Amino acid sequence: MSLFTPAQQRTLSLVCDTLVPHLDAPDSPLYRVSASDTGLADALAAALERVADQADKLALRAFLMLIETAPFNALACGIPRAFSAMTGDQREHLLRACAHSQIPQARQLFQSLKRLGLFIFYSAADADNHNPAWPAIHYRIPDFQTAPRPSPLTTLTVTPGMRLSCDALVIGSGAGGGVAAAELAAAGLDVLVIEKGESRADHEFNGRELDATEKLYEKHGALTTRDKGIVVLAGSTLGGGTTINWTGSLRTPDYVLREWASHGLTEATTPAYQASLDAVFARLNIDYTPAATPQNQMLERGCAALGYDCAPIPRNAVGCEDCGFCNFGCAFGQKQSIAKTFLADAAANGARFLVRADARRILIENGTAVGALVEARDGDGRIYTLEIRAKLVIAAGGALNTPALLLRSGLASPQIGANLRLHPTTVVFGVFDDVVRGWQGAPMTRVSSEFANLDGDGYGVRLECAPVHPGIAALSVPWESGRQHKDVMAGLEHLSNIIILSRDRYGGRVRIDKAGGLLIDYALHPYDAGHLRRGIVEALRVLDAAGANSLSVPHIRSKPYVRGRSGALAEFLEAVERAPMGSNQFGLFSAHQMGSCRIGPTRATGALQPNGEVYDVKNCYVLDASAMPTCSGVNPMMSIMGLAHYLAQGIKAAHA
Repeated sequence: MSLFTPAQQRTLSLVCDTLVPHLDAPDSPLYRVSASDTGLADALAAALERVADQADKLALRAFLMLIETAPFNALACGIPRAFSAMTGDQREHLLRACAHSQIPQARQLFQSLKRLGLFIFYSAADADNHNPAWPAIHYRIPDFQTAPRPSPLTTLTVTPGMRLSCDALVIGSGAGGGVAAAELAAAGLDVLVIEKGESRADHEFNGRELDATEKLYEKHGALTTRDKGIVVLAGSTLGGGTTINWTGSLRTPDYVLREWASHGLTEATTPAYQASLDAVFARLNIDYTPAATPQNQMLERGCAALGYDCAPIPRNAVGCEDCGFCNFGCAFGQKQSIAKTFLADAAANGARFLVRADARRILIENGTAVGALVEARDGDGRIYTLEIRAKLVIAAGGALNTPALLLRSGLASPQIGANLRLHPTTVVFGVFDDVVRGWQGAPMTRVSSEFANLDGDGYGVRLECAPVHPGIAALSVPWESGRQHKDVMAGLEHLSNIIILSRDRYGGRVRIDKAGGLLIDYALHPYDAGHLRRGIVEALRVLDAAGANSLSVPHIRSKPYVRGRSGALAEFLEAVERAPMGSNQFGLFSAHQMGSCRIGPTRATGALQPNGEVYDVKNCYVLDASAMPTCSGVNPMMSIMGLAHYLAQGIKAAHA
C-alpha cells in the first residue's frame, strides 16, 4: 500500500511543481526543468514512506486533503479554491502562507515537504552521475574510480542460532566506541564491537549526495527534532560520525575542561586527562597547517578586514586529495577516521565486529550488566535476534541512541536523556564575483572564535564554513517562490557560506516512543537564541567585509541585501536582529549531539558516575558524547575521543 491515495499523490505532484516549477528562461536549463520532469513527487513519497513516523504520515495526508478544499485555503491564504484549481502564482501564495503561518503545525508541514523535496531534486543522480540541474551550476562528482581496497575490519556474518559472548561488548563504533574498543583490546580483553549501520570499504564511497545521505546517516539523513525545527545530522555507519564528518580536529578548550571538573569530571584538568587528549591527537596524524579553500578564504579575508580572530582548523587527513566530498565518506582512504585508526588497532588485537546489529536493550541481572539483546540483519535483510553475553557493556551509540538504549533497558533515572546539547547551528550566505564552488576542496579549514565567549562564562558562537553541495544548499536556502529559489541555486558556484555554531547553555531531552523509537525534544532557549542572533549579524559583517555583492539570511521571510541597491548595511542588520527565531521560522541544524547521559557527582545531577559507569548498574559504562557534563563548544570529535580514552584507562584498571 502506498503512502498516499492517488488523489493525494496528484496534489503532492502539484506541490512539488510549485516548489520546482518550469520557468521560461531559454538560456538556462535549470529554470526550464521542473519537478515533474524528474519524477520528484514519486521519489518524495517513497522517501517519506521510509523516514516519516506514523503521526507525520497522518498529518501529511491530512494536509494534502485540506489544501484541496476551498474553505481551508480561504482561511489559510484568502483564496477560496482547491489547490488543483489555483494558478501557479496562487499555489505559491498558499505555500508561502503555510511557511509564514503563526500556526506551528502549518510551518512544520511546509518544511517537511520543502526540505526533503528540494534536497532530493538537487541531489539525486542517475547511473551516469547526472542531474539535470547540475550543468547550470557547474557541479559534478569527481571520478572516484579508486582501486578496490577491502576494509581491514573483517565483520562477522550473522546466522540462525548464532551465540556470541565476550569480555567487553562495545555498542557503537564511532569516536567513543572506537577508542574504547582499541584501549580494551590492547589490555587483553576479548572485545566485540556492534554497529547498527553498514561497513563500507573506501572504494564504495561514490560521492553521491543523496546515496550517501540515505546510507550513512541516521534516519537516512531525515532526522529532526519532534517539532521539525532542527535538522539533525548524525552518522550511522561503521566509524560513526568520523566517517562522514568534515575532519575538524579541535582540542577541548581549557575553560570547558574546568567547567567539566566542576560538574563531577574532577580529573578533567589533570595531566592524566591531557595525556589522553595527546594520545588521540597523535593517533589521528593531525595536519595542523591546512590550506584555505576559496570559501574559507572569504571567512579569513572578512575577519582580517574587521580585526576578528581567525585560525586554521587542524584536520585528521593525511595526503588529502582536497576533493571536498568528506561528508560522503573518503573514497581515497586519506581521512583518518576511527575505522582507519582505533578500530584498526582494535582489530589487530583480536577485536571482532558485527554490523547491521541494533542493540535493543542491555541485559541486566541483579543490578549488573551481562550483555545485550540485539536485532541483527544479514546481507539479505533477514532479522535475527541475538542474546550477546558480556562481562561488561560499553554503550557508545552517541548522544541520541545511547540514552534511548538505556531507556529501553528499563533504567528510570530522570538524568538519562536529559541535558541534551545540540550546538544549534544556522547559516548565512554571501554571493561573490569570484567562483567559490563550496563543494570543492577541504570543507572546513578556518574558524573564528571572536565571539565564543559572549557572556563571560564560555558561551557564545564560533564562525566556520560548511561544504555547499546542491542538496544541502537547496534544503538550507529559504523558499519564497520557485523563481527566487532557482535564482539562488543558479548562482551556487559564486555562493559562500558561514555557519554560526553556538555553544548552548540550555538543552533538550531524548525520549522514546511506545515502540522504543528515538524522539528528540529541543526548543531553542531565548538565551542561546540571543547568541545565535549576534552570530548571524557578525557573520554577515564578515561576508560583507570580504567583498560579497549580496547577503542572505536563514529567516523564512527574509529578502537578500544587495550592495548598492538595498540601502545601508546597518539598516539591513537591524532588521535581521528583529527577525523572529521561533521553531521553523529560520534554518537551524545540528551535527553535534552531546550531554544526554552526563557525568555528575550524584544521581541527582548526572546519569553516570565520574568513571563513566551508569549509576545503579554495575559494569555498564557510557563512553561517547552522552557522557560530556556540558557541550564542548568546538567540533567535538577530539573531545569525545579524549574523554573515551581517559575513561577507558579506569575501566582497564578495574577489569583487565
